[in-house]
Amino acid sequence: MVRGSVSALGCLLGAAIVVVAVPVPHAAEPVTISYSGDLAALGRLAPYPAVAPAGLPASWQPVSSGLAVGGANGAGTVTWQLGFITPDGVLATLAESNASAATFIRRMTNDGTALAATRLDGQAWRLSSTPARDQRSMYLTSPAGFTIVVTGNATWAELRELAAALRPVAR
Repeated sequence: MVRGSVSALGCLLGAAIVVVAVPVPHAAEPVTISYSGDLAALGRLAPYPAVAPAGLPASWQPVSSGLAVGGANGAGTVTWQLGFITPDGVLATLAESNASAATFIRRMTNDGTALAATRLDGQAWRLSSTPARDQRSMYLTSPAGFTIVVTGNATWAELRELAAALRPVAR
């Protein structure tokens, strides 16, 4: 009986050592993607003067891109979302669309609370914050019927850097 108990205790001790000694796998590193296909399609399809970042440092990793025509935003809409992992390892996303501005802004900012506006490159960007999600957002609406939102859990400085890098997309 004592020999069986010692043997069982030895097995439990061995299992505990394995559990403690074997490292838990960490989340995978973000995979950098190419968004050139979506960008080319955006240039062809957008019924508005689409924009995209140009000249961001290589430390800004593009990790997601999605182009939607119609769908949830309604017939005739073109919506593009481009996500980056910033140099600080957090998310910053560009979203643009010719969908209804109020609805699009509300969705992209997660019903953020309005803050004081800021000027960037001569344009007045509205700001909002959603503290429960650690989300900050900057957005512009155009009388021509399109909206640009720069959002994420990136710092305000990183969001401004992304917004300042936006340039017209070749058609």
